Amino acid sequence: MIAGVRALGGGLAAVFAHPDDESFGCAGALALAHDSGDTTRLLVVTRGEAAESAIDLGDDELADVRERELICAAEKIGLDEVSVLDGFPDGAVADESFERLVDEIADWLAARRPAAVITFGSHGVTGHPDHMVVGSATRWAVERLDALGIAPNAVYVISPIFGPSGSRYDLSPEEQAATHRIEITGVAGRKLAALGCHASQADAADELAALRAALDVEGVIYEGFHRVRPQVPPPHPKFDVALL
Repeated sequence: MIAGVRALGGGLAAVFAHPDDESFGCAGALALAHDSGDTTRLLVVTRGEAAESAIDLGDDELADVRERELICAAEKIGLDEVSVLDGFPDGAVADESFERLVDEIADWLAARRPAAVITFGSHGVTGHPDHMVVGSATRWAVERLDALGIAPNAVYVISPIFGPSGSRYDLSPEEQAATHRIEITGVAGRKLAALGCHASQADAADELAALRAALDVEGVIYEGFHRVRPQVPPPHPKFDVALL
């Protein structure tokens, strides 16, 4: 799935496991990058056919629905390109060849040369095995490109900033230690709309409610990221506020 691409290099890319990961994790940062004139791209490894769905469909039907939801979300966010890999089953990415996954992610990045990449940290925020293996493969892919002199300038992992919803996860140390806090209040409507596109997923509705509550209570919302390449040495006296 490809929308019109503004430029062959630069900009902000994201690599995730499932349709909707982008809307939960970094829709706001991607929307801000798009509005600043940067090219925004997304690579999704699976079609999301194994998800617990709010609608009763077979795997192939659900995969088609989730791809349509992904396109809807991409349009709300303002993505220039969305790609979905073939042959990686939802819920079982770790059972496939890790080398092939690294190869395909590296090829995708090499063809586009983004300035920065967002992916999952070592615990994948929620501990989902697909999240974990995709995040690891993305970082291996970047190291491979570095050996060729064509790696992105920076790699970020999702580092949740918690609000009034009280959501807590069993995060890895790097996921607990955001180096960048991006205020996305100005594009909150687009993040909410992108989450709303993923109507087959009950947890998307839960996240919508939590974000609306945060806006009602605090009037401001953020997305958090930890820059893992190049590393930001501790301590972090204040958050950085831009990814590019």
